[in-house]
Amino acid sequence: MFSASLRDGVENASPAPTITRGRRRQRPLSSENSPQQPKAKRQRVPLNEQTFVNPTTAPETYEVKSTRTSLVELKQDGIEESPASKQELSFRSKKARPSERFSKGDGSTLLSTNIAFDVRKLPALPDRLKLDATSLQHGSADSSTGYALSLSHTHAIVWPYATPTQSPESFTFTLPYPSKHSTDPLPQGALVPPSASSSEPGLVVVMPTSGKVTYWESISSATTLDFMQQQRNGIEGSIQGIFSGEAVIQIIHAESAAGFILAFSSGRMAYLSVRDAHGRPKVSTLFLRTNLGPASSGFFGSIRHALSHSALQGDIAAVRSERSSKQGECTVVAATSKGRLHSWRVHRGGHHDLLAEVDARSTIIEALQRIDKTNARLPAESLKILDFCFVPRGLERKYSDMNRLLDSPESEDQQHILLLASLSSKQSWRYTLVEVVISTSLSPDNPIDIGMVRPISAYSTPPDAHALAKPRLYLPRPNIIAFLVFDHAAVVASIALPPFSPESQILEDNHLLPASFEDVVDLRTDPTLEIVGSGIEEPRSYGFGAADGRTPRIRPKNPAAVLMVRGAGTLRIALTDVERFASDKPPEVTAKAKLEQAVFFGVKEDSPLVFNIQHGLRFTDAEYGAAALELSREILTSAGKHFSSLAARVDTNIKERVQYLEKIMSQIASLGVNLDRVTKWQLLWNAEKLHVANVLWHKHEDFTNLRPTSSKKSIVAEIVEYIRSEEKSEPNIAKGEVDELRHWFIRDVDRMEIFIAWAYEVIKHNSKANLDQASLTCLIYEAAEIYNSAIRGAFTFRVNNLELYGLAGEKLEHGILANNYNGLPTPWTCHPFIANNVKRQVELSTEWVKQHWTSESDSQNVLIQRTRELLPQMTEIYLTVVQELSRSYLSSDDPKKAIDGQKYEAIYEQDRHDKIVLLAQTENWEAGISIAENHESLPALAEILTREIDGLRHQLETGLTPERAAKIESKITAKEERVQEYFRSYGKEFAFPFYEYLFTTYGVDALLEYDSDKKFKTMYLRTKPELAKVSWINDIIGEEDIDHAADTLLDLGLAREQQVWNKKIELSLGKLARMAESSRPSSKASMSIQEASVSGTTEDARVDAIDKELTIIGVQDDLYNTQIRPVISVALEGEELSLVQETFALKIPKKYKILSQIFEDSLRRLLDHEALDPLTLIDILTLITLPPETREHMPDQFFQAILVAHNGLIGADRVQAERLIWRRCFLREDWMQINNTSLKNDNDIVEVLGQTDLFQFYCTLYANQQNGGDKTNYRRLSPSEVAGVYTETLDRRFEKMEKSYREKVLEVMRWEDSNLLKHIEKHRLEQWAKETRKYAEEAVDQQYDESTAAGAALSSPKSGTARKQIRAFEGTNGQNGTH
Repeated sequence: MFSASLRDGVENASPAPTITRGRRRQRPLSSENSPQQPKAKRQRVPLNEQTFVNPTTAPETYEVKSTRTSLVELKQDGIEESPASKQELSFRSKKARPSERFSKGDGSTLLSTNIAFDVRKLPALPDRLKLDATSLQHGSADSSTGYALSLSHTHAIVWPYATPTQSPESFTFTLPYPSKHSTDPLPQGALVPPSASSSEPGLVVVMPTSGKVTYWESISSATTLDFMQQQRNGIEGSIQGIFSGEAVIQIIHAESAAGFILAFSSGRMAYLSVRDAHGRPKVSTLFLRTNLGPASSGFFGSIRHALSHSALQGDIAAVRSERSSKQGECTVVAATSKGRLHSWRVHRGGHHDLLAEVDARSTIIEALQRIDKTNARLPAESLKILDFCFVPRGLERKYSDMNRLLDSPESEDQQHILLLASLSSKQSWRYTLVEVVISTSLSPDNPIDIGMVRPISAYSTPPDAHALAKPRLYLPRPNIIAFLVFDHAAVVASIALPPFSPESQILEDNHLLPASFEDVVDLRTDPTLEIVGSGIEEPRSYGFGAADGRTPRIRPKNPAAVLMVRGAGTLRIALTDVERFASDKPPEVTAKAKLEQAVFFGVKEDSPLVFNIQHGLRFTDAEYGAAALELSREILTSAGKHFSSLAARVDTNIKERVQYLEKIMSQIASLGVNLDRVTKWQLLWNAEKLHVANVLWHKHEDFTNLRPTSSKKSIVAEIVEYIRSEEKSEPNIAKGEVDELRHWFIRDVDRMEIFIAWAYEVIKHNSKANLDQASLTCLIYEAAEIYNSAIRGAFTFRVNNLELYGLAGEKLEHGILANNYNGLPTPWTCHPFIANNVKRQVELSTEWVKQHWTSESDSQNVLIQRTRELLPQMTEIYLTVVQELSRSYLSSDDPKKAIDGQKYEAIYEQDRHDKIVLLAQTENWEAGISIAENHESLPALAEILTREIDGLRHQLETGLTPERAAKIESKITAKEERVQEYFRSYGKEFAFPFYEYLFTTYGVDALLEYDSDKKFKTMYLRTKPELAKVSWINDIIGEEDIDHAADTLLDLGLAREQQVWNKKIELSLGKLARMAESSRPSSKASMSIQEASVSGTTEDARVDAIDKELTIIGVQDDLYNTQIRPVISVALEGEELSLVQETFALKIPKKYKILSQIFEDSLRRLLDHEALDPLTLIDILTLITLPPETREHMPDQFFQAILVAHNGLIGADRVQAERLIWRRCFLREDWMQINNTSLKNDNDIVEVLGQTDLFQFYCTLYANQQNGGDKTNYRRLSPSEVAGVYTETLDRRFEKMEKSYREKVLEVMRWEDSNLLKHIEKHRLEQWAKETRKYAEEAVDQQYDESTAAGAALSSPKSGTARKQIRAFEGTNGQNGTH
């Protein structure tokens, strides 16, 4: 920004002895090189207050050249003078009238704003400074005159910095004594307050090393053509007495003393006057008496002594002056970097009185380290005073009560100042504001009083030793806010009293300052950007205006700091409400405020400010996360002062907001903030909504373009209208917000899930309103577009922006998280409303396409065709949404959500088949195949392929042309090859669903006849127990594997078959196949001896198991054929069960009816030809009472029960079953009556025993044993051995029954057992059982003897011969006379 070349001052300096005064209007930067004719000379209009508002005429610049010959002919700034710079001179044109120059705004550009202050770039900047932004320069801004000054080695430029024009009226002065080298110090200069006869300031420039002084009484009069030669001679001079090597380092206005104070690098100070006693221009200097540096020449006045003396006391850090209440006087204070303070009273003409000389170093260090713990850790020798300012006096009481400062001293002999001090180490730098009162009335040992000590925690960057301007401290009225200006930053620090609270009181009692407002304005890291000058603007109101009676040019409402930034322009940091800092709720620097600044102003590429430097304002990651979320929501809803409720182009508005959201994340990343995972996802989801809003708006415009003129209301507008008022913000019609649709896209994007869900609802409501078919078709198509583009757009955005949002490590599938939903809220894209309504839309669209899809090309069918094409995409979107919802809910800690998650998971599993297959109805074959693969729905994949192939085959049967038929046959071949490819790729995961669909749809024949694959078909059949009957056929026909066919049949018959007849056939066939396979010579020859032995053993075991099962089936068949069939043969149709239950009903007390229920259920199963389990069959055999007419066919039912137990049970189960059989056999007789033998002869007793079931049981057991055909040794159990069976635990059939049911069964068992024990104890059952066994065995032996004697070979006695055995027993008994 502020720079100039040396050409005008050196190479182009005019040798004429008069001032040259060129007046040419500046040419436009664009092009035109033809010189313009000068205007006629006009009388200059004095500068007034209206100068600083926007003029309507072109800007003007003036250049004043020196008449002296250039001392050097080098381009001392190292920069060539640009052609535009040479064209800078122009004649002054007519000034605009005040009414024409007035403009409501100041033309500034807002660079940043927060709750406390605004930062604006002022438009006014001379073209010369715009063209050269790299040269060495510095300057200042003077709000009292309204002008800014920029000084380079060769030029001084003055311009009204607050005027609202980009190229303001400016004055360029070529310095008569330019610097010899570019490394020389820059000239020192200052604006001179206007004289009584002028409204514009003058200018004084001092060359630092040569001591040459040039003074212009008025910046405008220096350009007039009648400027007299003698006036020029009177305003040039030099500093008398300047040492070799000594340089002027500061120049300040001496206020009412009508001069300037110069500070030298040696520590000396001088008074510079530019007018004589009569007010005529004249340059003169007078050195002040001071101990800061040498005051005389000679050895002790040499520069060597000056430098050594300065090293002890420190360089002069700053010199400041304060206006006195007495005319012609001012107070001047100088501070060294080491902490020495000097003050004088300076009179007009340079006369001065020394007021105080204080070494405040130790006192300042003690205060710094006592108040601030950070300072206490820094070395005391590092103390450095950087700058200071006077504390303004004369405030109203209410303002002085607002700050932490001491009351202003009443005497002007006391100087009230505010120091900018620092302590530092190699690792850190700490700035502090220190309030000091210098007084001659205090103790000589302690002539200063320390007031407020206010550490600066927001900024700790060390000052740049090579900066063009030193750090500056400003305290504008009303003494509430201090501005600290550095080379690349400015700090705004509050010194207001904090609101009262217990915490602040404790801090105050411990001499600690509570935290108050601090913020930093940083410049970008750019070599050209640097703060090279500054100034302040003070308000003239509320009792704290200027005190000299002159009205200041700049009159802000609140204090402001003005920064002259090279490479950028003039910046103004203006407080928005200074009194608020002293209120009960003062402004605070929050993470959100800092983030807002970066987001809304950091996106401007040409901004000189940067917002990613944290300094001491470090917030926690959680604070930044909460701030980012809140700001993100505000961007979605366009809330806050940065947004407008009006957007001429909605898409532009949305794109800007998208940029803001992206800036949030880039700012978070640049600050090194580590956001938690939940916050990152929420920020990403918010960005998705805004992206989707942009997509939807473009869809809306596409829809309206497609619609006829009479129906421009798209579904997007319909949705906004239909959404309930509580689910959207209502536009304020009173403020002109009448466009509800645009209002929604500006204010309600955060409710995007509601918007998307309502698309289906709009169609539903319109269909109920009997909307015509064409309009419904249009709405259905638009809704399909909405669902597809919105949700798909969200998923695509999510995938593409994971890294930006710090989620690069997350694993996504189809745009959703593959896993790890723990702790995350439910994603907006899978809101239950969306999931439900997308599903309904898929179903509705499919049905609508099926009903109305034709081959015609009218507009309605075009939309239906487009809807059909959207169905696959919408189906995939729906499945992804449901999958995401189920995953999210299943990971929730909310039990209700977890249950719902299981429900949605089941819906997904079902619909990833059903909804994909649904695509076949609209002939979206290929899309369905693709979606099935994506969602790993291989059953759907198999079904779609099979149905497509089947459909193509049906087409071949419709009489097609040969060409068409050939194409279809080729397509069928391709599809079948694709099936084979899937067999190879997916294996049984695809093959099994393929065969499942083939079997369930086309039957067993299609399954067995499919010959393109054997491996997976056989595998499929063998893993389907319910298809075992088909599997063994495939084993024989397809695989020729008789052995496995036998295994299949046997496994089916032994383990799974429920029908007794089927079981008998399957076991018989399996046994036969096994025997056939084992007898094949090829089978035997292929085995070794050991293998044959093992195989033989295995075969024996399998055959034994088959025989046992067949034995049990034989018992069941015998029971049914001999006992049940005769009964049902005479029953009416449908009455068979009731007749059987009536015929064989148990006669037991009602209390134990549970036993009747068990028995009747067993009879029902027997009647239904179920293959009964051994325990159930035993129950029937031991509980049934056979009728006399059929008893002869099965007289040994308990022996049959024993056979079932031995063939169907093992281990403890068999033992317990045998005990139950014997107990029920014992309980068949009335032993009390049998035991009562009174008045009975032997034959009567023997006849009674022979009629018992126990006698028959013993006979059958003994006869089987004697026969030798049955090698089984059946146990004979005594009554005492069977007592207690099943009285504590039941058999395995009842394990999973309810407890109450089991208790009832146990009660029956205990009842049986109690009857047995009663017979044992009271009716001598033990003895009667022994007697019965003895007589039964004797009867069997006698029968065998008789048969032998007759010479007939008696085979194993059958149960049907029991009557013969009884008669034999009676004969033997009678002969032997046995009792």
